[in-house]
This record gives sequence, structure tokens and C-alpha cells, in this order.
Amino acid sequence: MFKSKVKPAAAGGTTSDLVMFNYCRPARARLVALGSGGRIWLVETLDRVHGVWVWEDECSQGDEALEQARRLSLMLS
Repeated sequence: MFKSKVKPAAAGGTTSDLVMFNYCRPARARLVALGSGGRIWLVETLDRVHGVWVWEDECSQGDEALEQARRLSLMLS
């Protein structure tokens, strides 16, 4: 039986919530903890050529971030 090891939290912050959409292109909204103790929602899309997530916007409210990610996912690449 395999057991997964608990990984320590990254020094720069952690992601606690993530919502991903994949209609026409992958997009996600994720809640990131800031070093100052605050949190912010990042909206990102996947660059399929380079295999990296690209920052599109940031929001203080989760509903706004989710709507932006959903709309970005509906757009053609």
C-alpha cells in the first residue's frame, strides 16, 4: 500500500481553493495566500505551447474571479 507524504507549505504562500474551467481553453481561478496574511484570487489561462499558466487578472471577490475564468474559458484560443 502506498502512502502519500505530507508536503510542507511553500514559503511564498499556498493555494487553498481552485476552480478550473475547460470549455474552449483551460482557465482557472485560485485563491492565493499572500505573505502579509491577506488572500487574493488569481485568474489564469493555460498557454498550451509553453505549458505554463499565464496571469490574466486578480480579484478580491471569488464570484468575480470565477466569472472571469468562466468567460476566458469560453473564448477561442
